[in-house]
Amino acid sequence: MKLEIGQELNPLDPEGHVALGKIYHQLGEHEKAITTFQTAIALDDNHEHAYNNLGLVYVDMRLFILAIEMFRGALEIAPENPAFYNNLGYAYDMSERFDEALQAYQNALDADSTFVDTYYNLADAYLNKESYQEAIQYYMSGIELDGGDATVHFNLGLAYEETGEVLSAIQSYEKGVSLDPDEIEAYYRLVLAYQKKGDTVMMRRYLDMFLKKAKGIPRFEKQYLAAKQMLQTFEDR
Repeated sequence: MKLEIGQELNPLDPEGHVALGKIYHQLGEHEKAITTFQTAIALDDNHEHAYNNLGLVYVDMRLFILAIEMFRGALEIAPENPAFYNNLGYAYDMSERFDEALQAYQNALDADSTFVDTYYNLADAYLNKESYQEAIQYYMSGIELDGGDATVHFNLGLAYEETGEVLSAIQSYEKGVSLDPDEIEAYYRLVLAYQKKGDTVMMRRYLDMFLKKAKGIPRFEKQYLAAKQMLQTFEDR
């Protein structure tokens, strides 16, 4: 509200429009955010952050072609900004333009080799392309920089599991649940991983934990029913 009043007092200030647009974006008011960022660009067509933030709104709306155009506009003004390259890479990746995504991500790392988001985006892209060794490489590079969050370690576990590295997968899943005990799917993956390893004690432990946490959650219904069957089989032995 204060920012809206500020714009009424000084409607020619592009910085104020960008700040207001970010708030609209955070609130999920995409149309207002678009209008506000477009106003900032009309006032200053060299405002790279207005282009970038407008691109981020388009990404949230899954309008990836428009997002790509905005990120390219930001890079024309600030060609060494790793965040802009990273965002461009993500938009390309979501548009299934994988080679262009890789080039954009590489440009981000050339601009700043410590820009950790790019390592994780690259890893996710390779995971989705079923290139698991490359995914592992980039997840580990990111983890070396910032330690990684629960989702990163969960995805790393998936990549390890696909390459048959069960122990490494277990370690990654367990690191994930230590960082976020509500990473529910990780408990189910741990059940399967310990089953492959032949460790029935740990399998039963994570089976009980998964059933407790997943009960009543629709998106885990299939795994929940499978886990119930596994528990019944376990108890019938």
